[in-house]
Amino acid sequence: MRSYKQRLAAMSALTLALLVAIVLISGAQQLAPMGDPHASGKIVVPPNTSEIAYCTGCHQKGCPLPHPEAVKPAWPANGKTVMGVAGEITCGTCHTRAFKHRSDAFLARDQKGLCNNCHYGNHALTNSHTANQNCEYCHIKPQQLLAKAPPTEAHILKPGMDEQCSRCHYDGPVTHPVGVPNKKKKAADLPLSPEGNITCVTCHIGHKQQDRFGMMLRKDNRRGGLCNSCHDDL
Repeated sequence: MRSYKQRLAAMSALTLALLVAIVLISGAQQLAPMGDPHASGKIVVPPNTSEIAYCTGCHQKGCPLPHPEAVKPAWPANGKTVMGVAGEITCGTCHTRAFKHRSDAFLARDQKGLCNNCHYGNHALTNSHTANQNCEYCHIKPQQLLAKAPPTEAHILKPGMDEQCSRCHYDGPVTHPVGVPNKKKKAADLPLSPEGNITCVTCHIGHKQQDRFGMMLRKDNRRGGLCNSCHDDL
């Protein structure tokens, strides 16, 4: 029969072993890569943690189409709109916590309806396709244009126009890849980027007053005229 000291030593050894196991398990959990929080269908921001800081822990480049964050709107939102604890715009203002799927960027609503929650009335967003808008929203400045001889339609547009277009047309429909080289026939009246890539303005015009064929297409596509300009494989 073991003595009291032997039993105490055995209990101490068992306690030490349990402590070591707890430390090892905890360390392994900390070293293990964090799973995708979107897979659960719900994001729970830890208490006393900035939602913006929590999201940018993974999304270090931020949103591809960023909206100012951590600022307080100077006017009330129209309808139910999620704000941060201090009334500031946060990630959850535009992105729903009950995530559906990645293809819609987890937006709380379709993009145009989403923007209208805050941008209504006197604060409505202007349509950049109408006349008398700020030309420099899409076009480079005149002094920059003078450095290009002779300028082409692609040259007078700002670089990265596809990103500018998708700020409003994020939910598409985009029926043709953009940002890819044209490996088909080259159509003189369908401009490419300076690098020879297909962009949104390859098939679409930018000025609504020139919209002759609908959908702001450059050519009548009712019989495939636009698509057949480059594609002989359809």
